[in-house]
Amino acid sequence: MTSHLRCMRSSLVELLTRNSGQQFGGSEVSRTQRLSKPIAGLFWGSILVPIIVVGIVAVSSPNGGYDPSYWAWIDVIYAFSYVKVVITVVKYLPQAWLNYKRQSTEGWSISQILLDLAGGILSLVQLVLDSSLQSDWSGITGNPIKLLLGNITIVSDVVFVVQHYILYRDQAGPKAQPARDITTPLLGDAEAS
Repeated sequence: MTSHLRCMRSSLVELLTRNSGQQFGGSEVSRTQRLSKPIAGLFWGSILVPIIVVGIVAVSSPNGGYDPSYWAWIDVIYAFSYVKVVITVVKYLPQAWLNYKRQSTEGWSISQILLDLAGGILSLVQLVLDSSLQSDWSGITGNPIKLLLGNITIVSDVVFVVQHYILYRDQAGPKAQPARDITTPLLGDAEAS
């Protein structure tokens, strides 16, 4: 139950974060920009797969979906979990690719990535602690989605940390402008004076 509450809380935080970026001058989308076919497929697949699984459970389960030897309602939860794994993999790729193409992380904040990294590490620590307290180490592999999400998060966040602090540390982006202040001449180059 707590993992469901945690999932809803993280979805709400993500929604608020996305909306605050738009509200406070975040990225602007042009009128000509369209959703790519792979992302549209991912979007519709994320909606259709759980609906199809609900249909399978409702139609093929002999006792209303409560017998785990057939399709059961827990399979719907697993379908949502696998959708979350796919979305988690896909959500990191565009920013990592953009950082690589620009050879810079300028204009991009690392703070949420550091918090995400801490969450991934703590998630894996929780799996290990739960398994050790129950003296049942199969609990680590018994929750493959949590294990997978924690590892995907950590690997992706380490990529971002390496990009930000090691690879592109002192490099400005391609559109970077020199800092202007009250002493910068209005005409001509600042180094020429």
